[in-house]
Amino acid sequence: MTGQADAPHISVDHVNKRFQTASRAQLQALKDVSFAATRGEFISIVGPSGCGKSTLLYIVAGLLDASDGTVTVDDERVTGPSPERGVVLQNFSIFPWRRVIDNVAYGPEMRGASRQERRRIARQYLETVGLGEFAEYFPRELSGGMKQRIAIAQMLACNPSIFLMDEPFGALDALTREVLQEQLLRLWERDRKTVLFVTHSIDEAVLLSDRVIVMATRPGRIKEIVPIDLPRPRRAEEIRALPQFGTLRRHIWASIRAETLEMMQ
Repeated sequence: MTGQADAPHISVDHVNKRFQTASRAQLQALKDVSFAATRGEFISIVGPSGCGKSTLLYIVAGLLDASDGTVTVDDERVTGPSPERGVVLQNFSIFPWRRVIDNVAYGPEMRGASRQERRRIARQYLETVGLGEFAEYFPRELSGGMKQRIAIAQMLACNPSIFLMDEPFGALDALTREVLQEQLLRLWERDRKTVLFVTHSIDEAVLLSDRVIVMATRPGRIKEIVPIDLPRPRRAEEIRALPQFGTLRRHIWASIRAETLEMMQ
């Protein structure tokens, strides 16, 4: 696990988010959320539906403004999107009029890379997500799961220092999801990017993370932060066989279940 004595790469300080409803009432989506991620740390965020996981990620990305509180990256306040913060959203953000390879090459293109270099980078990451043979296709010719993999390759090609990932594997079949989990682990072990990863899968969170933030709901807030003291490097079949994996999974499951039952009362 990443050393916690290091200076924060991402710092979220007393963040609140309120939305105005159609009846002009105030809906408190997030309340007093605070945590820090050190450089190279992998943090997953889990919790019941509607607890503000995606809202929190959008605020860190600079796609939404906090109502109160601050988010800083390397001590600089987040006031909008940045190429240093790569984002993969649930509703994959790809350009339908560009071929797959040109979608993935978009980030290097904006940085001024030559056509040859940006297409080399794009092909590299398309191979990483298993779409090398679809480079010249248009997004409309691919499935939803394949489009999500394009969005992941697009982010990787931008080479940001932070990955912000909102259910990136949620639309994928089980086998592809496990393959991409393994690939993400290998990429993280190689490059040690800072990752905030929103997921509904407790297994996925425990497998990938250094820490797991468990969110409570109504309003969204941090219930607990669970350290994942499992050995690295990690291989899925080996990690899932460890008794500690099951213990951590059950603990997080019970925490989320308690929140869900309370919400339903």
